[in-house]
Amino acid sequence: MDACDSALDRSIGALLGLAVGDALGAPFEGRERDSYPRSTEYASGGVGSVSPGAWTDDTAMAICLAEALLTRGEIDERDLLERFLRWYRTGENSCTGQAVGISPTTRAVLETFERSSRVDAALEIGNAGNGCIMRLAPVAIFHRRSQAEARRSALRQARVTHAAAEALAAASTLAEVLVVGLRTGDPGAVLSASRADHRDKKRDQISSAPRAVDTLEAALWCVARASSFEDALIEAINLGGDTDTIGAVAGQVAGAIFGASAIPVRWLGSLHSCGRLEDLARRLHRHSIGAVTNL
Repeated sequence: MDACDSALDRSIGALLGLAVGDALGAPFEGRERDSYPRSTEYASGGVGSVSPGAWTDDTAMAICLAEALLTRGEIDERDLLERFLRWYRTGENSCTGQAVGISPTTRAVLETFERSSRVDAALEIGNAGNGCIMRLAPVAIFHRRSQAEARRSALRQARVTHAAAEALAAASTLAEVLVVGLRTGDPGAVLSASRADHRDKKRDQISSAPRAVDTLEAALWCVARASSFEDALIEAINLGGDTDTIGAVAGQVAGAIFGASAIPVRWLGSLHSCGRLEDLARRLHRHSIGAVTNL
């Protein structure tokens, strides 16, 4: 595989990895760590009663974000909120026709926007949850040539639902981490970009709470301990707690490092809308051609 093909493989891997991690973790969302047998495959059940290979709000909102970027060429806050609102109200871009997995805080933001048309509706809530990072891969792929643009776009998409400083910081950090992974495929460079050493922490020191800072740390911890995409995702979905989003974030990072070619065929074969997600990743990647900048 030449360098161009490897870069495309990593872009596809980041978006497919998000969906795979979401689908693997969804059946165990909200369950205590080690309260269920160690999982290595898709399952059914969970908060959203998902079927094997089906994903939840993490991937649905990522699709909304990808299509918004491809349509507008940048983050248009009103357009993005309208897409999220259609997903919430009509199930657009979902697996089931319903907004499976939507959090109460995100629902409140969308309902405020629906009533008021205010694009800064999230300011009233100060949401520090992980919803702004679970969907981030499209931004990193679209802006993989510019870390500065990736960070700016990550913050803009985050603010429409998550205005707390901690959530914004996590979105900015993950954008930079993903861009490094997409460019290099180097695990060491990716972990260095996170500006924290996650390898020395023990498992019981890792929180699986649904806060952006905790989810980002958990995902990076899983990747730091892994030698493959599969290892990272299995570690992530067995942490308990917010398993679908820990899986989605770990899947983005691991996919950006190892590429789609490293995702087990058995997982891709049963993943809902795999072809559509791959097509979106290819289109996002094509739009990212240009001069590389670290500014």
